[in-house]
This record gives sequence, C-alpha cells and structure tokens, in this order.
Amino acid sequence: MNFEQRINLVIIDDIKSVVDGLTAIDWDAYGITLAGASSNGAEGLELIKCSKPDIVISDIRMPRMDGLMMMQSLQELQLACKVILMTGYSDFDYAQKAVKLGAFDFILKPFSETEITQAVLRAKEQVLTERSEYLNQKEMERKLRESMPLLRQEYFSLLIHHRTSWSQAAKRWEFLKIELASCGFTVMLFKIDDFEKSISDLPIHEVELIRFSLQNIVEETIGKYSKCMVFRDGDHRFAAVLNASTLFTAEEIGERCCQNIERFTKFTVSVGIGEEVDEVHQLPDAYRQAETALAYHLFTDGNGAIGYGNLPKTDRQEPILLEHQKELLLVLRSGNGELAASLLSEMSGKLQSVVPQPNPDYSLSLYEELVASIIRMLYELVPQQEVQPLVDRFKAERAIAGTKLAVLEQQILKLCKGGAELVKSHSLSEGEEMIYKSLKFITSRLDRSLSVSECAAYVHLSPSYYSSLFKRVTGMTLTQYLAGERINKAKKLILDGMSVQDAALAVGYEDRRYFSETFKKLTGKTPSEFRESYESKSALSPESGQ
Repeated sequence: MNFEQRINLVIIDDIKSVVDGLTAIDWDAYGITLAGASSNGAEGLELIKCSKPDIVISDIRMPRMDGLMMMQSLQELQLACKVILMTGYSDFDYAQKAVKLGAFDFILKPFSETEITQAVLRAKEQVLTERSEYLNQKEMERKLRESMPLLRQEYFSLLIHHRTSWSQAAKRWEFLKIELASCGFTVMLFKIDDFEKSISDLPIHEVELIRFSLQNIVEETIGKYSKCMVFRDGDHRFAAVLNASTLFTAEEIGERCCQNIERFTKFTVSVGIGEEVDEVHQLPDAYRQAETALAYHLFTDGNGAIGYGNLPKTDRQEPILLEHQKELLLVLRSGNGELAASLLSEMSGKLQSVVPQPNPDYSLSLYEELVASIIRMLYELVPQQEVQPLVDRFKAERAIAGTKLAVLEQQILKLCKGGAELVKSHSLSEGEEMIYKSLKFITSRLDRSLSVSECAAYVHLSPSYYSSLFKRVTGMTLTQYLAGERINKAKKLILDGMSVQDAALAVGYEDRRYFSETFKKLTGKTPSEFRESYESKSALSPESGQ
C-alpha cells in the first residue's frame, strides 16, 4: 500500500471487553493498521505521542484522564488525528465540550460493528482527503521554490520594459525574495557575437546549453562585485540588472564578463551599459540607454563593453552622403565587379572616418538604401529567375550575421560581385544577339567595302564597343571575319566555274593580286591551285568513267 493510503488506528477504553471487541475487527481489510490499544486516557495519550495515529477511538469517560482531557492535550501538543468518541446518553454535556475540542464523530453505546467501522471509514476518507490536499500544497510549494529563480527573471524582464513604481513592486519584491537593494541600479545588455551563424547547424539542446553557460558566466562574474539579476532578453541577448559596485565601474565589470566568456568558451559578447538610475521606475530608461550603447558595436569587432556615458553627444545627426554611390551603380550596370569592390572599400573608409561616429541606425540606413538601389537595378537588368537566388542568399546571410558594419560591408561586396557577373553574363547574351544580327548584314554585303562604323551603326552600337563585343563573341576581329567569309564565298564561286578575276570582284576585292595573296594565306593555295586540286580529284573519281 502506498504511503499516501496508509491509515493508523489507536483504541482507548477502560473496559476490556470493548477493547477486545474493537481490536478483533479485521481492520486490515479496510486498509487500516491497528497501531495499539490502551485502557486509560493517560496511557492512551503516551501511545498517541509514540505512534502518531490518524484515527483514535476513545471512550469519553475513563480513569486518570478522560476523553476530553486527552483531546485538550492533543490540541496543546498539535497532534492532528481524527477522534471518534464512544459515549452514552447521559454524557451529552461531555459531547458538547468534545465538539468544541474538535471531535470527529460520536458513537452511542451500545453500538454494532457496522456502526463503528462506518464511523472509522468516514474518518479515513477525511484523513486521505486532507493528506492529499497537504501533499498537493507541499508539491506546489516545492514547485514554487524551484520556479523562484525563473519567476525573478521574468519579473525583472517586465521591470525593464514597463515603468513600475516601488509601491507597486514592493510586495512582489518581498514575495520573490529578491536580494538586490531597492535603489541604485545599472542595466547591462549582452549580445552574443555572430550567434545565429555559429549555431545554425547545432541541435536545439546544444544551443540552450550554450545560452545557459554564457548567462551563468556573466552571473558569476557580476556576482563577485555586486548583487545582480541576469535574465534572457531575446534569442541571442541577455540582460543584467545590478546594484552599484564599490570596487569597479560598470564598464570594468562588463569588460571582465567579456574576458571570462572569451576565456571559457569559443564565443564573445558585445556589452551595452546604461547609466546608473536611483529608482525601480527608471529601469526602462536605463534599458533604452543600454540598447543605444549596444548598437554602437556596429563600428567594433565586438568582445567589449560600451557605456552610454561614453557615446558622442549630438543634438541631431549631421547629414552624411555615401560618396561614389551613383558611380557604383553605373559600374555595376557595366558588369565591372572589381571596380565595384574598389568603390565599396573607399565608401567604407570614408564612412568610418567620420567624427564623431554617426548614429548606428543612421549608418545602417545609409547601407540599406544602397542595398535597395543595387537590388532594384539588378531586377531591371537581369531576369528575375537569375537574380532571385543571389538576392535570397544576401537576405538569408543578412538575417543571421548580426549588426557588425564590417560583416554587412562584406555581404554587400558579395552582392555586388555576384550582381556584376550576372549583368556581364546577361549583357553578353544581348551582345551576342546584336553581333549575330550584324553577321547577317555582313554576309549580305560581302561584295562591297564594309567598315566597323557601318556595321556598328546597323545594330546601334558605338564602333569601339562593337569592336570589343565582336571579338568577344566571334573570337576574331571584324577584318579577320570578313576575310574568312569572303574567301569561303570565293572558293564556292571558283568551283562553280567563275574566273579568278570575277570571283575576286564578287567578294569585294578589286585588286586580283591582293585577293590571291589573301586566298593563299587562308587556304595555303592560290586560287588557280585550289581549282586544279579539285579538278584533279574530280578526274580521279569513279563517276568520271576512268
């Protein structure tokens, strides 16, 4: 039988026959253990002290100590048990006093076994109910104790986001047993550097273990110098609220946190620290200051602490222009990735040299505008199915890369280089169409003189761009291509029986000697030798009849 179900019973009566009768009942059959019996109240009380039963059956009148005196002693000793008193009609006054002392039930003498067992079973049911309630309460208290650290953390998360007066916070402060002093607070924000990128391939339980370890290091580090509360503030951030330290400044404590995390883990953290505030209701102000300070890690490599008091103080942001932005877009439009990279590097250097440092959100907005312009231009120049994977990769990397300016610049560089390659590839496709169109034009005019300018004008390109594109597509210059096409046509005309002179004129050569030299240069034979070689083959063929 489970401990929760075990019920102990003690019997007290000065009449032996009554005791014998009650002890003879098969109490085990009812799930009740008989812990003992006594013949008077004084001995019965000692038995109760030793066995601590759940149920007591006692006569109301006994020598040395009657049932009422025994119940009064039970109350004084704070022994909780259900007392069933056996009484007669003449003991009614005793019964009324017994009710005041908390008697559970009364059995009138004489009684049957059924009457006494039913009274005991009712007491048993009540004992089990109270025991269950007690255990449930103890379980709730245990769970509350175990949950107390989490409840404290959740409460402080509310305090830094919602303005709360001390009069509202005081009772909760006491209930949660918060050890921090109720005034003089500093808020620190910790952001795990490159966290999303570092954990992308890890299972969730390892990710949670990493978060717990880093938070624990921060809690232990700060705890050496000040009372503190450390808690989650997002997937890759956690916050600390601490009282002022008499040994070190908040920035020095923040730096020690950075050093310990780097020493004991493979991670680093960036820390933003708000200025000290006096009252609980000022915690949201300190939190916003810590967020502002944390944002300035845009310009750092992380692994350090920045205090709000050390930030540049300006009334408003002076306008900043990203020099070469228009030039960068023009360069990308031409497909020149290397020049685009050079321009980006120059833009980055000039932005970082601005004194004082611009607001981080302002700097991010400058780059976001640049990225938007680049992506918009790529959609205009390249088919969506080709440019979309590049844009999607940029967005995915951007989502997990954090807010380091150097990282963002590298991502934009990859976007520019990839975009330039797409533009170049697509421009070549359009260029090929232009060149192939001009080839038809050239083929139809092999009998006349053709210039680069004339061919370029036909496809509406500049002569220099046409020449460059022509060689890129065909692998030869226009002059080389014309010579080859003209000689190929001349070979056909000569084999058809046309004279060398007429064939030369038909393909645009007025000077027969120059035609012959070009013909031999490309074929290895003069026009006459070429004709003779084919006539000889024809004479030797089976169809010639020889």
